[in-house]
Parts: sequence; C-alpha cells; structure tokens
Amino acid sequence: MDEDRKNGQETDWVDELLQEVAQENADAESEPQAPPEEPQAAPPPPPAQPPEQPRRAAKSPAPKRRRPKRVRVRRVGITYSIIYIAVVLALCGAATIFCMRAAADVLAISQPDVAVEIEIPEGTDVEELSHILKDAGVIQYPWMFQLVAQYEGIGEIASGTFVVNRNMGYTSLMNAVEKGNAPRETVTVTIPEGLNINEIAEILEENGVCSATVFTRAVGNTDFSYDFVSEIPDDDQIYYHLEGYLFPDTYEFYTGDSALNVISRMMSNFQSKISEVSAQINASGMSLHEVITLASIIQAEAPDAENMAMVSSVYHNRLNNPAEFPRMESDPTRNYANEVVLSDSSVASQQRADAYNTYTSEGLPPGPINNPGMDAINAALNPAESSYYYFCSDLNTREFFYAETLAEHEQNLYRAHLR
Repeated sequence: MDEDRKNGQETDWVDELLQEVAQENADAESEPQAPPEEPQAAPPPPPAQPPEQPRRAAKSPAPKRRRPKRVRVRRVGITYSIIYIAVVLALCGAATIFCMRAAADVLAISQPDVAVEIEIPEGTDVEELSHILKDAGVIQYPWMFQLVAQYEGIGEIASGTFVVNRNMGYTSLMNAVEKGNAPRETVTVTIPEGLNINEIAEILEENGVCSATVFTRAVGNTDFSYDFVSEIPDDDQIYYHLEGYLFPDTYEFYTGDSALNVISRMMSNFQSKISEVSAQINASGMSLHEVITLASIIQAEAPDAENMAMVSSVYHNRLNNPAEFPRMESDPTRNYANEVVLSDSSVASQQRADAYNTYTSEGLPPGPINNPGMDAINAALNPAESSYYYFCSDLNTREFFYAETLAEHEQNLYRAHLR
C-alpha cells in the first residue's frame, strides 16, 4: 500500500508541473508581439522522493489583482462614530440637567412657599444639619449643602425648633439656623381676640418682632402643614386664607424674629386649642371653617360670653331659616369688606368685598373676618336657646336688645340710641 501511495504522489506532482507549464505557455501566447520561443525539452524525471513542502510553496503563481475594501467596513466605522457621538451628547445633557438641578436647589429656584418645621438638636454639625433639611424635604443634595456651607463659612449652629421655607436658598437656610454672637432679646406680646391679620401685623412690628409687610406677605403666600389647614376651602373669594386661624394669646417672641416662626407659633397654638372642641365641631353639622367664620362674627359683635351665646342664637336662627332670612346682615362683615378687602386695588377686590358683606350676600361670608378666641368659638358651637332674629346694642353702655320681629327691632333701635 505504501508503494501505491508513493506512485500516486509522483503522478500528482507531474500533473501539477504540467499544468504550470501549460499556463506559462498560454500567458506567453497572450502577450502581444512576443517572439515564439524554442520548444524546450521535457524536464528530467523527478527524483523518487516527492519534493518537500517548502519547495512547493516556493513556486511563484501569477500575481492577482487586489480588490478594493468592502464598503461595509466603512459603514461599520460610521455607525460606531454615531454611537460614540450620541453617548457623549447624552452624557453632556445629563451633566447639564444635573448642574441645573443642583443650582436650582442651592438657590431654591421655582420652589413653592411651604413652611417646614425642623428640630435641631444641641451640637448638630453641618453634615447632620444637611440631612435634617433633606429629610424635611427642604433640600435635595446634602453634599452640595455641605460644600456651600464650607465655602460660605457657616458659624455655630443653634439648637431648637425652627420654621424654614422650601423657597429659601442655602445661604438663607444657614442664616436662619446660625447662632448669633449676642444673646437674642425677647419681648412679650399680647394679641387680643378679634383682631384681623393686618392689625396683628401692626402690633408685631410695633414690638420689634418682625416687619408688618413681611408678616402679611407670609400669611398670604405660604402653605403650612398643620392638620386643620386642609379643611380651609380653596376658594378664591377668601381674602386671607389664614384669617381666623392665628390664635389670639400672649406670646414671648424674639425681637427680629422670622415671620414664619411667629405665624407657626400662633397656628400651633390654634391647633392645640381647637383639638379640645373637635368632637363638638364634628357633632355640630358645620365644618371647622364655618365654625371659625361664625365665631369671628360673634367675636366682633359681643363683648362677653353671655351675649356671645345670645348673638350666636340670632345668627343660627337666621342660617336655619334662609327662606325668610337669607342674609345675616352683620355690620362687622360690612366693615371688613370696606376696610380690609377694598384696601386692595386688585380687580377681584370688589367681588370679594361683596361676598364678605352679609348685607349683600347670603349665608356666611367666604371666611372669618378676624381671629376669634375660645369664648366666641364655644358660643358658635353652643348657641343659647331663643327665637330671636334681631339684636342691637347701645354703643355707650354696651347693653344688648333682642327681638323676634322687625317691629320690635325698630323699637330697640330707639332704646339703644341708634335712631
């Protein structure tokens, strides 16, 4: 068998050699003006052993044309370039968005007026403060706050309860909680029952607590997170949404205090006081807002608890008989409409004034006309038993006269020296 394989290899080698010679002759004939070559003798027979592989590889075949690069290679390169550019642009866009968000957080751009109460323990450092603010929803990036605080050089952080606003930038937040070098002075301020927000603001400014303008602006534009706030209707006719909810009392404030701190103190006091009568409010058939609105009118009309209960009965009788007495006809509501609501020169002020004036509008006004105390609130919840629909009082003696009919009321007006 080895002999046959050997003979076969010799034959294959001869065939390949003959094919190469034939190819060379064909190439020679195809060349133009090439002189004929003399026929050559056949090559001597190869040795018994076949040539080694390197010798076979040493043959020089005819050169072949190189084909141009396939277009597909170029397309793959363009695709990779597009992907690379897209990734770079996406990263740049993400970096830009992050920088804008970080800047907005530092400067509190487009943040709502929402008051937030925070508690700062004694010995709190900047890192701990940043996380307190983050947990309270005041800031988004604690690490950014720490960098700004380090750059600004924040002083020692005070401890206690603070009210801050979500629209306060990092610098304002640091100023709000930074401990001053000198001890803070305090002042005792009494807020009487029945004052409206403008009157409260004037008292606070007179006592050096805060600016009246800043106070009224904060009252009108800031959202507070107390439970009862959700029960105040979202009504455009309401002039001050917090009117009636700043509880009148004696307070000790810091001089030069934040308006947010002052408002929060008064609202916290209101929530504490109103929780004592929450069961009565639920059983009264009136909403909290209606109770406080009625209480504010009673507060403005009557000087003592006894007459408050009687005045409450008159208004309850009218409210329960709207077919015969559609209007409450309360002088204090007309005064509030003319002196407070119309002091605003906006287009809607006349509509609001008409809504507050119970000589022109039916039922209760849109909201309270002052901030009542607990006697008036209790009177609104517990009216005296009566069949009166009218009352008046002597402005000098403060004596009250009640009547069931209009004719009786006309006589009482003379008795009270109002005619």
